[in-house]
Amino acid sequence: MSSFQLNRHPSEDCGTDGSDCKSKVFVNLQLKIKKGLESECIEELNILLKDTRAYEGCNALYFVQNLDDPTNLEFCSKWDSKEHYEKYLQWRVESGVLEDFSNKYVVEEPVWRYFDLVSEF
Repeated sequence: MSSFQLNRHPSEDCGTDGSDCKSKVFVNLQLKIKKGLESECIEELNILLKDTRAYEGCNALYFVQNLDDPTNLEFCSKWDSKEHYEKYLQWRVESGVLEDFSNKYVVEEPVWRYFDLVSEF
C-alpha cells in the first residue's frame, strides 16, 4: 500500500476560539439565467469578471456553465477572507452593477455558499 500524505488545513480549529481565520475562503455563487440570454449574459460577465479578479483579496476566479442546463452558471472564487469577498460584494451593490445585472439576466434568487479550506493537495 502506498503512503498517502494529506496536507491538512494549517489549523484544525482555525477560528473556533472566536479569532479570525487567516485561511483562504472559497465562494461558490450559483445563478439561474433567463433562457435565451445565456450568450449575452456570458459576454457581459467576461467583461465584469476582469474587475472581480483584479479586486483586492481575490486570488482566483472560475466561471462555468452547466452542460445539461446552459441557464445554470456557477462561479467559484478564492479569496483572502470572507471579509474581502463581502467588501467586494458591497462595492458591486453600491455601484449598481449587481442590481442591473440581476434585473436583466437572473430569474431565481442567487445561491451563495462559503467554504473554508480543509485540504490542499
